[in-house]
Amino acid sequence: MDKIRKVAIYCRVSTEEQASEGYSIQAQLQTIRNYANLYNWQVSNEYVDEGISGKNIKGRPAMQRLMADVELNKFDAVIVWKISRLSRNMLDTLVMLDKFEENDVKFISYSENFDTGSPIGRLVVQLMASIAEMERNTLSENVKLGMKQRALEGSWNGGIVFGYDSIKKELVINEQEAKVVQLIYEQYLSGKGLKAIANLLNKSGHRTKRNRLFSINGVAQILDNPVYNGKISWLKVEDWDTKRRKGKNPNPILVEGKHQAIISDDIWHLVQARRKSRSFKQRQSNKPFLLNSLLRCPVCGQGMVPAITTYTRKDGTKRKHRYYVCSDFQNKGSTACRSNGIKAYEAENKVLERIENFLANKERFISTIQYLNKESLHSISELKRELKQTEQELIDIQQLQEKYLEAFEQNLFPITILQERLQQVDKDKTHLEQKKNELSIQLSSSDAKFIPHELVRILLEKFIEIYNVSSRDGKKQLLQLLIGKISIRQLENRSRTIQQVELDFDFSEVNISKTFTLIHLLYRKTDKDVGFSQPLPASDNKIPPYLQLFLPLFVVRFPPNNPKRPIHLLHQYQSHQLMRKCHFRKRQAFISSTHHVGAQSE
Repeated sequence: MDKIRKVAIYCRVSTEEQASEGYSIQAQLQTIRNYANLYNWQVSNEYVDEGISGKNIKGRPAMQRLMADVELNKFDAVIVWKISRLSRNMLDTLVMLDKFEENDVKFISYSENFDTGSPIGRLVVQLMASIAEMERNTLSENVKLGMKQRALEGSWNGGIVFGYDSIKKELVINEQEAKVVQLIYEQYLSGKGLKAIANLLNKSGHRTKRNRLFSINGVAQILDNPVYNGKISWLKVEDWDTKRRKGKNPNPILVEGKHQAIISDDIWHLVQARRKSRSFKQRQSNKPFLLNSLLRCPVCGQGMVPAITTYTRKDGTKRKHRYYVCSDFQNKGSTACRSNGIKAYEAENKVLERIENFLANKERFISTIQYLNKESLHSISELKRELKQTEQELIDIQQLQEKYLEAFEQNLFPITILQERLQQVDKDKTHLEQKKNELSIQLSSSDAKFIPHELVRILLEKFIEIYNVSSRDGKKQLLQLLIGKISIRQLENRSRTIQQVELDFDFSEVNISKTFTLIHLLYRKTDKDVGFSQPLPASDNKIPPYLQLFLPLFVVRFPPNNPKRPIHLLHQYQSHQLMRKCHFRKRQAFISSTHHVGAQSE
């Protein structure tokens, strides 16, 4: 331990543990602080996850920051009150310990009195991690057994369900919502479809339990939920957190509940029979919609989804028309939004036309890429300025904290007022420390190298070449890899056209980025040295020629965890501005059919 100078403290407590066993965050922190002072270790930072389960490391922001700082060598050791605070999953624990060892960071458990600086310490850690995982699994099984028994007895296991209020873990009918449930069943039996019912409810002013508009899926769930028929259903899906819908249980629990039914047996069985008879939906088109999930509604900004209408000619023959329509309109009806449909084939052709027009003007293309490179340098400068400002704010708040502590020692203010102010200062300090960590991570991952415009041109020209000879399935895959999103403009004659196309150049990491995958797809048919499904070889002479060409794009690294701020490369309907605040991991571009671009930042 004599080599340790700086340490980090990590504390975690779940809501259940704090309630049942008194694992107070403040108690953990104070104990470990005293322990560090005993050895004259400087506490460089404290990382706290409060009210969060130790099942895995996902969803634990403080743990994520800790692991990032481990790689930045900000401290020599990590101290926890107990190994189960780190994680109750053995695999996660061992992965974290490997990361600690890789960066020469020791791990110390206060209450279990060991550290990983010795072989026996590492062995003890593995044993304790196994015990912690066993305890979690045992607790989980006990909880599941208890809930299963409640379900078998017809009791409600908690949760929100429209039509009922949960009072002391029992379902009590909400009279106003129950009338809406009955209306849904009546309308469905009268022949109305799911969308028509959702539209009727929304126009009538009815809202869900969370005060949102009804959707097609929401109506379907109400029609399929046996709780309205007085039943308790349990374990339809098992291990939801890992298996999701794939964990369907073939033998779920279905018993008479203790609550009062809203829907009678006769109506319930009639509705279920109709649901089964209409469950099969014939495929409307064998041709894929190329821009699915990319288009945005010009009114509400939601995604546009495929729709097909059938037109009957005078001679009795039928013709289908393909559109993209607003998903909110499709799912929730005209109360949520309008159709705002745009013809599918016209929109798809216009997107490719925009890319071709952008490449056609070489001078504009080069100036645009140069502008993006210039903005990348500016963004890094802004990060450095913001980090310096945050560090100064931390110094100021530390001084303020010391003044309050002096005032406390001299009894200058009432204790209650000082406690409130100290709590607020501590909260502000934690926020600033988190901000400093995030800025440091972004700067450590940044690289101000230029992206060669020649390579971007080669990539887009290859895209157009392969796109024109690909099947519709192939075209859809290529567009999904290149484009971030597409916006639509409403014209005066009520027709619609493509307004902006956002290209998403993802140079974040070799082997896993979208653009890396795109390059493989574009060249695998024309390059004999395929290997597109394999990781990038370590040796340069084994790298396919086309990858050697594009590697300069991927050695330009950008800070993670930054919100996307789009770049308007070419903008059709405004004053032809380049608009951009920051430019990081993903290079993005809005493309339209203009012939001039200015260079004014947003």
